[in-house]
Amino acid sequence: MSTLRSDAHYRRATSAGSVGVWDWNLVTGELYVDPVLKALLGYDEHEIPNDADNWRRLVHADDAASARERAQAHIRGEAPSFELEYRMLHRDGSIRWFLARGLVTRDEHGTAVSIAGTHIDITDRKGSEQALHRAEELNRQIVESIGDCVKILTLDGRLLYLNNEGLRTLEKTDASELLNLPLAGFLAEAEREAAVAAVEEAARGGRGRFHYTICTPSGIAKSFDAVVTPITDANGTVVQLLAISRDITERRRDEALRAGQHRVLEMIATGSSLPAVLESLVQLVEAQSHGMRCTVLLLDEDGKTIRHGAAPSFPDDYAQAIDGSAIGPSVGSCGTAMYLGAPVIVADVLTDPLWADLRDVARRFGFRACWSTPIFSPLRRVLGSLAMYYAEPRVPEDEELRLIETAADIARIAIEQQRAYQALRRSEARNRAMLRAIPDWVFLTTVDGVFLDFHARDVSRLHASPSVFLGRTVGEVLPRSVADPLMAAFVRAAASGEAENVEYSIGAEDAERSYEACIVSCDGDRILSIVRETTARKRAALEADANRRELAHLSRVAMLGELSGTLAHELSQPLTAVLSNAQAARRLLEQRPPDVGMVQAALDDIIRNDRRAGAVIDRLRTLLRKGETVLQPVDVNEVAREVIDLAYGELMSRRVTVKSTLSPAIPLVLGDRVQLQQVVLNLVLNACDAMKGTPMAQRHLELLTGSEGEFVQVVISDRGSGIPDDQLERVFEPFVTFRAQGLGLGLAISRSIVAAHGGSIRAENNADGGATFRCRLPVADAAGITQTE
Repeated sequence: MSTLRSDAHYRRATSAGSVGVWDWNLVTGELYVDPVLKALLGYDEHEIPNDADNWRRLVHADDAASARERAQAHIRGEAPSFELEYRMLHRDGSIRWFLARGLVTRDEHGTAVSIAGTHIDITDRKGSEQALHRAEELNRQIVESIGDCVKILTLDGRLLYLNNEGLRTLEKTDASELLNLPLAGFLAEAEREAAVAAVEEAARGGRGRFHYTICTPSGIAKSFDAVVTPITDANGTVVQLLAISRDITERRRDEALRAGQHRVLEMIATGSSLPAVLESLVQLVEAQSHGMRCTVLLLDEDGKTIRHGAAPSFPDDYAQAIDGSAIGPSVGSCGTAMYLGAPVIVADVLTDPLWADLRDVARRFGFRACWSTPIFSPLRRVLGSLAMYYAEPRVPEDEELRLIETAADIARIAIEQQRAYQALRRSEARNRAMLRAIPDWVFLTTVDGVFLDFHARDVSRLHASPSVFLGRTVGEVLPRSVADPLMAAFVRAAASGEAENVEYSIGAEDAERSYEACIVSCDGDRILSIVRETTARKRAALEADANRRELAHLSRVAMLGELSGTLAHELSQPLTAVLSNAQAARRLLEQRPPDVGMVQAALDDIIRNDRRAGAVIDRLRTLLRKGETVLQPVDVNEVAREVIDLAYGELMSRRVTVKSTLSPAIPLVLGDRVQLQQVVLNLVLNACDAMKGTPMAQRHLELLTGSEGEFVQVVISDRGSGIPDDQLERVFEPFVTFRAQGLGLGLAISRSIVAAHGGSIRAENNADGGATFRCRLPVADAAGITQTE
């Protein structure tokens, strides 16, 4: 022990290497700890007494037992030496890691009399090991939670690793039986060549890609988009391959569904018959799920009787069995859903009490499960029901519930339009009948507004009884808000001899009635007022406006559907960058010493790419939202930038160069941000389509903003083929399109949005080729709108 205390050279050496020495006399209990070891724990030499109890108090509580047991085992001769990594408490409250080593000295009888050794500070090494472990765990979590099938392959394409998502896809629980099998062996013969080519390309250091379809053991067909990239060592040599397969089954199904929806909506818009529209809709729904049959039933206008709508996969006997029955609280799935005004899910019709009276029908037509949802009008009136049938008992999945809701919504549009047409025809017939006889209400007054005579089929519907208003003036009988405009119209009609029209409403808000008066002069000094009630027409206009908003939303969804491929690419890029940077960080941490600066840079890049992917998703959520129009101050420049960001991938894929010239100080407009984004995005995508045949080097799109008096102007120019001069105005009409797959609704909807904002939009051809669309919107102060719609 004295030698340790006096050897200054040794102490300097141990201090330089963060090594402290100690000597414990097992006979006297005296413990010597050299100043170096005390300093490593933040203490001066005199601050820790030389006894074992004081030293034990500095050992971390979680490691004290193991340290004591290891030391005792060596002292008892059960271990050749004492060696342990454990934690100690620093004076500042932090934790330090030490590697402790020691050897026992024994007397001539073999009894341990002392034990001496060293403590080496390994805190930095432990920190690196923990950081590496965290990085490895992060990589593992990323791979297992990414939602894609991740494989690691040999250079010749044999499987080395498959993540849990890949196992779930193949309906497996253990990957051992799949290891070392060639990737191409999992694929159909027609797809193997593409897979082999992708593997060979990645093995050369490139990036391979291919599509494939597999059939799971349960018989479910799934489609995948696979990308194969190289995995390199520190020298850049390709040592393995990374294959990431993304399940695009839903995307392809969604694409087919959207295309079918467009066809059905086009049938509705072009006036196809309701039976034809509903049959196409049912066939579209049935195509989304193997073995499913679908029906649409209509509720008669009496609100009680079920009528056949469409059931193309059922025999005619089914329609005959259902048609004419009444809805009720236990009339199968559809009759109950229409009665309750709520979805009804029956997993097994042979046991559910709702089907007690209809089990023979179910057996006859061979179905066991039936899920029905009511079809509502915008005012929540039940119009009918849409149902899915399966031959086996089962409950719906979330995807099937969304499908049935979407289909019911399209059915609503079709039924509402047909009923609107029928109501309009009936209204026109009634109007013609009234014109052949006498208008509904006729009032004869003086120019001063004194009631002289009247005609009304139903006197009880008048605002006041004849005994009250005859001989009195308009101002004495009607509210001032109605009387004043009527009296002004009387004066104008008497002076000009021309007819005057006045619209007005009477009654409280919950029972308000709307009227239209046609006022003409007669008999020199008399005024004839023909009054018609317009309450139903006003309500029909509100419902039509709701349908227009629905079509605008569907148009946005359709546009985003066109962008789905490039948007998916925009999301995959930052996610791939996240994985690459995590792998790079892991390699950097394995270096000795690790390059902390480069690790920080890699982590910063992970954060940036995560935010980039989040921004893409936020923009999609904004455009896909469905709600009422909300007018608020909007910066048109921000709208333009957001649209360019959203369409960036599409522009790049089409090789379109964008030049944005945004005026820095334009005033705000009062508008709905999402609808204005829809207008600009539609014009940008139309411009891209127009340049499809233009040489790539000449595909230039220019977007300008500026102010012009009390208007803000958005201008979008392309270098496409232009528009025939005789079609410049017609391009804004519904169903006029120059696109092979277009419906011709985009520009019509855009013009209706701009008009609703008090603006205008026009098209013109450029002198040097291509076309320009100019959209003018009133500035916020000039718009004169202060309330949200």
